[in-house]
Amino acid sequence: SLLSVGAFDGLSDEEIRTTICNANGTRPALFVPEISFELLVKRQISRLEQPGIQCADLVYEELQRIASQSEPSELQRFPVLRDRMVEVVSALLKRCVGPTQMMVSNLVKIELAYINTSHPDFIGGSRAVASLMQKIGKEGTTRPAFSTPGPPSKAEEVHNVGATPLSSSSLSNYYNINDNMTQAQHSQAQPPVQSQPQPQLDVNSGGIMNFIFRGGHTPRPADAETHGQGPPSIVHLPQVPHSMRQTDVAPTERELVEMEIIKSLIESYFSIVLKNFIDMVPKTIMYFLVNHVRDAMQNELVSELYRDAEIGNLMQEAEDVAQRRQTCEEMRDLLGKALEIVNEVRDFNTFK
Repeated sequence: SLLSVGAFDGLSDEEIRTTICNANGTRPALFVPEISFELLVKRQISRLEQPGIQCADLVYEELQRIASQSEPSELQRFPVLRDRMVEVVSALLKRCVGPTQMMVSNLVKIELAYINTSHPDFIGGSRAVASLMQKIGKEGTTRPAFSTPGPPSKAEEVHNVGATPLSSSSLSNYYNINDNMTQAQHSQAQPPVQSQPQPQLDVNSGGIMNFIFRGGHTPRPADAETHGQGPPSIVHLPQVPHSMRQTDVAPTERELVEMEIIKSLIESYFSIVLKNFIDMVPKTIMYFLVNHVRDAMQNELVSELYRDAEIGNLMQEAEDVAQRRQTCEEMRDLLGKALEIVNEVRDFNTFK
């Protein structure tokens, strides 16, 4: 089960993109944020704990099966002694499997405590970027990896409204774009009228919240609504989802490059941790479970069973064994008497 664990099991590209965006905050970072790599790689490392504990459970069940099959046949005569031995061995195994599982969990916690990016086998950020650039070069990519975005057009601004988290700048863009589009429509349908001053958001009179919820009165021209040049009286905002993800916006080229860099870092570090974990789990199970049970079993049986007060109870034979012994003793006595009679008949002299 440990060998089947992959570096990206349960981790999609969209989750990697969202984590990078959350690490960047409100503005894009100049470099790939390191905190996104740590969060994602810790999440993947923590998935190793359950398979490691399952390995310990499998060894525990196998030891129980071996203990039940290795009892000598002489113990069938003494069922009380046999049951007590099985009970002592099972209790010893249960006491040892607890620390084994805890140590396996501690191995994962040790890996999560510190992400050693200075490991000699770790690819590192510079080599990850170099390998990605080499890959892009082999694929014949003509566009640069990091392109400087230019100013968006009006159509792109309209399309992007609502695609990003709401802020004062996005609301202002929404307000100005709708106002300009409304003016363009009325300038085609009606003769030009005298220009009116555009309303501005007053911070002292409510600001953004007043504009959204209309809790106060935002100053605007008296005939703004009459000529259709003002903002809508009610702004209908979409319902806030449970998880905020940019699923409706295609990732940019910069985001794709950042995702590939993070994926290469995760794959490199996860392979190091998986290699160490696969090596340490069998050693942990052997030390805390198998070897400890082997070394402590004899002392445990002697201390629990070798007691003068319990000797008579432990050495009680089964009822069928006692019955068979009694039958055998009676048969022996009868055979002995029969042998005596045969000897007397053989020694009897009929010519006297």
